[in-house]
Amino acid sequence: MSLENKIINASTSTTTETTESLPVEERMKRRNILKALVLENVENYLTEKKKTLDDVQEDERDNFRRYKLLETSALQQKTKIDESILDYQKSIDSLKMLAEQKTKKANSVLVTYKLDENLFSDAVIEEMDRVCIWLGANVMVEYKLEEAQTLLTNHLANIEQTNGETEEELDFYVIRLQRQKSI
Repeated sequence: MSLENKIINASTSTTTETTESLPVEERMKRRNILKALVLENVENYLTEKKKTLDDVQEDERDNFRRYKLLETSALQQKTKIDESILDYQKSIDSLKMLAEQKTKKANSVLVTYKLDENLFSDAVIEEMDRVCIWLGANVMVEYKLEEAQTLLTNHLANIEQTNGETEEELDFYVIRLQRQKSI
């Protein structure tokens, strides 16, 4: 298998364990993130665990700090995912524009592209059959236009699934934090 085929196979494989997403409760359980503690009978719980009320309250304060840290981390992840979704959508739109120009049999297309955060440049694209895509880790691969659209569309679907899972996790943390505050 050639290096290019290995790179293409690696870039098109999915990163999820299964095609079906695990429920948020199961994902939290696998990460050893405990549910919020709800006590029906405090005295029985203290006797059973051989703890004082102060010990239990301190444990719950620690859990609150832990949930707050996890919530902050999930919010940061969600922000990065949202940015990534926008980047993928812009890339897919660019590929659609190139495909339209190709069907119109245009000889060339003038585009403005981003070099850096606040630095842009103009370019004339004459070859519209193939595009280069950064896969990450300083790897760029050339694809046929249709293959590139398929690749980016599949990656966007995976990112949107991850975004949904992250939103579920945020809801999980918010609920736990609300329960912790009420203790």
